[in-house]
Amino acid sequence: MSKISFRVIFLITGIFFLLGCDVSADNTNKGQTMENKKRITLLGASVGKAWNIKEFPLRMKHDDYIFESIALYDYDKTEALEEVLMRPKRKFRFTRTYVKGLFEPAPQKPDVIIIKECSAYFPGDLISYKELMKKWVKRIREANIGVVLATVVPVTRERSQTRKGQIETIRAFNDWIREYAAQERIALLDLEAALRTNAVNRFLKDELSTDGSHLNRNAYDILDRHLADMARNTSFAYQD
Repeated sequence: MSKISFRVIFLITGIFFLLGCDVSADNTNKGQTMENKKRITLLGASVGKAWNIKEFPLRMKHDDYIFESIALYDYDKTEALEEVLMRPKRKFRFTRTYVKGLFEPAPQKPDVIIIKECSAYFPGDLISYKELMKKWVKRIREANIGVVLATVVPVTRERSQTRKGQIETIRAFNDWIREYAAQERIALLDLEAALRTNAVNRFLKDELSTDGSHLNRNAYDILDRHLADMARNTSFAYQD
């Protein structure tokens, strides 16, 4: 796109913005062709892109779901979560992506939000981590959206030796996530249990990682099946 074309689009966008026109609202109806499908948003970091979770329904033949991933490379997902909760409105930004997005169907609020944290944020302030998680659950529930909490994928034994305290705090955090999810009747996506060596050592299996931390395709195939089982058994909602 030429600089002139981009400036014209930006000018038009500015006019709509100044006049208070809700372009997102005009486009909302365009996105209703899939209104009967349950929308699932994975809020994490690189995992959604590497997993290619958007294509999960196609791979696993779950045509009643629409998946998306939103990446934020920090433990604190507050900003990204608030942008999801304000849909179909969008946070204004002076970027080409934002302008192009105004001419596409408005993003819809998900039916379910999965919160997934990365091993890279450990060791860390577990007290702060837990309080933030509780805050996010509260905000999601206030918006009448379902919530799923994921355990943190551990690192391999070899990788754990390069970062003191990492595997220990991951285990402690995961133990808390399981306890908190059960206590608050929150659906749990137990990624650790799906990929760990065993229930005692709780390291990531060597054959499932590219570098001791990031997952390979074999690992994502396992997570596909794990997620599919959860979809079939719980429909992403806590069951009595």
